[in-house]
Amino acid sequence: MKKRYLVATHGELAKGFQSSLNILADKGNSIEIINAYVTDEDYTSQIVEFIQSVEQDEQAIIFTDLFGGSVNQRVLAEVLTQKKENIFIISNANLAILLTLIVGSEEEKLTDALISDAIEESQVRLVQTSMPTEDETFF
Repeated sequence: MKKRYLVATHGELAKGFQSSLNILADKGNSIEIINAYVTDEDYTSQIVEFIQSVEQDEQAIIFTDLFGGSVNQRVLAEVLTQKKENIFIISNANLAILLTLIVGSEEEKLTDALISDAIEESQVRLVQTSMPTEDETFF
């Protein structure tokens, strides 16, 4: 099943994710991006265009940067309006979740369980900065 990806963020974070995906996995060109609020243009039409372009036999994930932020609210409103059940929305996206889902699940059908597992594995972590004891390691 073909998968489509959109990253929509405030400012040029989406462009940064695209650049990082290219460097790490040569997958930056497999995502579409919206860098919201970098111009005075309303980005809603780009969201609508992406949602409408997702075919019934495809799956899509829209990544946003902040849960409840204006970009996330517009994405959610448009997905609900279009009634596309084959589109998932992930907020508070980070590079780890993009890599996990874009590279890691190329062949698998996206499900709520698969996405939840990927989110769990992609959580932010506190890195200890004290020297480990003889029984511990950094990683």
